[in-house]
Amino acid sequence: MNTSKMLQVYSSLLADVSESSGFSEIRGLEVNLQWCLKDAPQLEKLMLSAFEGLTKNEVVFAATPRALLNLMCSCLNGKASSVRYMRQLLLFCYKAEVTHDSKTTAEAFASFLKTNNEMLAWEPNGSRAWQIIKRAKRHVQSVLHICEFDEIIPSNGPGATTTPKGPWTHWFSKIESVYPQYPWFALLSECMAGGTADRLTEHIKARVTAVPKDSRGPRLISVHPACSIWIQQGVRRCLEQAIVQHRNNKQGRHWPQGHVRFADQTVNGRIALLSSKSRRYATLDLSEASDRVSLQLVRILFGRYYKYFDCCRADQYDVNGSTYDVGCYAPMGNATVFPVESLVFWSICVASLEACGAKAPNAVYVFGDDLALPTKYAPQVIKDLESCGFRVNRGKSFISGFFRESCGVDAFNGFDVTPLRWKTVMNPRTACELMSVSDLAMRLRLAGYRLTSACLYHQLRETLWSRHRKVLGKTNNPDHGSIAEFTECDSSVWAEAHWSKRYHWWYTRNVGIEEVVPKDSPHGWYHVLESLTKLERRKSPELGRVGKLTHRPEHALRRVRLTRKWTAIL
Repeated sequence: MNTSKMLQVYSSLLADVSESSGFSEIRGLEVNLQWCLKDAPQLEKLMLSAFEGLTKNEVVFAATPRALLNLMCSCLNGKASSVRYMRQLLLFCYKAEVTHDSKTTAEAFASFLKTNNEMLAWEPNGSRAWQIIKRAKRHVQSVLHICEFDEIIPSNGPGATTTPKGPWTHWFSKIESVYPQYPWFALLSECMAGGTADRLTEHIKARVTAVPKDSRGPRLISVHPACSIWIQQGVRRCLEQAIVQHRNNKQGRHWPQGHVRFADQTVNGRIALLSSKSRRYATLDLSEASDRVSLQLVRILFGRYYKYFDCCRADQYDVNGSTYDVGCYAPMGNATVFPVESLVFWSICVASLEACGAKAPNAVYVFGDDLALPTKYAPQVIKDLESCGFRVNRGKSFISGFFRESCGVDAFNGFDVTPLRWKTVMNPRTACELMSVSDLAMRLRLAGYRLTSACLYHQLRETLWSRHRKVLGKTNNPDHGSIAEFTECDSSVWAEAHWSKRYHWWYTRNVGIEEVVPKDSPHGWYHVLESLTKLERRKSPELGRVGKLTHRPEHALRRVRLTRKWTAIL
């Protein structure tokens, strides 16, 4: 799908919104790619700022195209359906994966290094900050106290590494000081390539690289050596199990179980939906969350337990061939980042509420960098978070108005106004990209955007045939999990039906995807180590994987291809 076809889809969306909302003038709105990717999302930010009272309505009206003015007036007057339609138009292309030019990528690296320098120089400033950190440390220590870091079960992760996962080519003196080769890893000498088991490297270095993200800019990720990820996965699992473990509230100490989650986003989403009407809770979003968890702050909070996290973290960056010291605890790519930052955010927010005299200081809900806490104390909590080096994204944090946003749920005055977004490249060709388009088209059809859905299915049908010589089948099963046209017209589905003599069911033939196993499979010892650790993990309770999305899947598809699939008819 090229740019012109992308605009065809957006024109169909304008027609659908025009028909559903009753504002007919929207149908003739002239747009370009700049509007879809840049201008529209900026206008949506202005609208939300107006809901919070941070931007005057006159500014919003001045930035709004004439064809959208009546719909914008309806939004600012508090009509939830108008807010949903307006945000659908403004944010439809916001998450599209865009390959950025060298200038935008260079700016992203410059911003990253600037933040890193700030974290290198950070230290608590003022008596209030020290008071909050002291209280937070007590809560963090109570969690770490029950962790058995000397008994971790390591494992490889699903992501990329700078060194082979098997056989290993590096081992580090930092890891050796806490988790020695012998007797801790009985098989390590066999796993090391070329007899390098006795050769240690002092510094763990992570390579920072840019990958396409969305219209705002590229995403910077850090890639670590395989053996450091091996230890990080074990430490990560140990910390997560401690955080979700049930404990009684003793001696006035609060506990994160039920308030810090790693797999279930629905709690924060439900809070956002209810609080958009009651305004009981505020929702906060942190900018550059993992990059602003300073190394010094984690050292203070973790105390004597810090060595278990420090031994496997990268202490140097490789950015475009240059080496820099790491100022934050760890960038995204370190397996322990998610639970560490979650515990740090929760403890600081609880400490802030305690200092404010809140009756229920533990009324804080954390999922990554999405926070939900009592509205009454939100302004002071923001100040305390920023005194600890974090940066609250004011444009995505909501306190005073009737809008809330958290964990994929956007709510206005008790109504879900979450828009459907294009989340793949503008020219989808691969199996995963076509699957994403098929899923979006189905969700658009279920939401009532019939013209947009039909346009997407038409272009999907053309791409499947021209590039893969595959036919787009039909299904009435919303859980089909394939590349197919979803329809609620049963007659068109039954026209393509087949009877299975073996399973005694009616089905349609569709296109699915399957994993491709690479010919150059990992070294034999890689499989041995993975099998042993999986057997060991089965002896201990695993974290529940409930909810819409797990933040770290145990298995990730590396390469996929199109294949034949059969879908049951409902």
